[in-house]
Amino acid sequence: MKQKSTSLSRQDFLKILGYSTLGLGLETILSACSPQTLVPAPTSTATATQILTPIFNPTTAPTQTNTPTAAPTLNPEQAAAAARESRRLSLIEKYGPATRALPLEFHGDYYYMLDGMYNMDPETFTWMMEWFQANDVWSVNGAELAGFLDGTMELPARCVVLTTDSGYTSQESLTRMIPVLQHTEMHFISLIWTARMTAAETIACQEDACWEKFRQARDSGVFTLGTHSESHADFKKMDAAPGLEELLQSKEEIETNLGVEVEYLSWPYEHCPTWADQLGDLGFKAAFGGRPRALDLCSVFAEDEMRWCLPRLLPPNRGTRQSSRPEGMTLEEMMRAYSDGFEE
Repeated sequence: MKQKSTSLSRQDFLKILGYSTLGLGLETILSACSPQTLVPAPTSTATATQILTPIFNPTTAPTQTNTPTAAPTLNPEQAAAAARESRRLSLIEKYGPATRALPLEFHGDYYYMLDGMYNMDPETFTWMMEWFQANDVWSVNGAELAGFLDGTMELPARCVVLTTDSGYTSQESLTRMIPVLQHTEMHFISLIWTARMTAAETIACQEDACWEKFRQARDSGVFTLGTHSESHADFKKMDAAPGLEELLQSKEEIETNLGVEVEYLSWPYEHCPTWADQLGDLGFKAAFGGRPRALDLCSVFAEDEMRWCLPRLLPPNRGTRQSSRPEGMTLEEMMRAYSDGFEE
């Protein structure tokens, strides 16, 4: 006798499993038991958007390459220049631009001249540089002074032009001055008397010691180097041709030994000759005298018409800490009288 079949129909099987309402084929259901899992096909575009996950294909996907831009690397000299420029601009913003600057004449950090009426010692020198720093006084370098005189660069209102007449006797003072200036961020224009700067001329310069000391001053970053002539003659008594020839000789001697461009001069005895304006033909930017105009006008002015005979006043002496030109003035009084930015 034939046994009755107990097999279920396709529809009854789906009902038992509860999948009939999903609208899925038996093949799809059974395939879930296979090693490969398939995602059910969507019934509409909207369903596909909701269900399907985008597949990244490295062969067809756009490639985006971000190349990092490296920050420029500054050498120490460039970094120092950038820091100085930033400070110049910040002081202009704080105090406004200068119309004039106080010019001072030193002879190193230790001297006793004019029968004691003009003198200095290292302690007073250091005190003065620290006073400038504490009071936000800007001391110009050579390039900034040239721009100020040309009308192409603004300087901070609290501004001073520090100059020193120097030479073969300056080894000890330069050794002391360099760290003080670096610490206080002050800058000097050093005008070199080029006579006796070699071993053949003086025992003080054996083994190139004198020029080597000025190389150290150059490398310190706190000096602009110029000339104070070769002979230290009174150029007011000289004709233009021999006077310019000597100054060119001194200029070239400094440039050869120090590798700098000489653009500034201080006239010996503070005497400016009538032909001083011819200095520009030799590449000079300006020259310093003493008191070429009324004492109360002895500032260095922006676009100064007397750039070949700029004035210089005398810093306060040791002990009294008062100047002898203008007589009796303290450093603060000089800044108020000859620069901007110290208004009451």
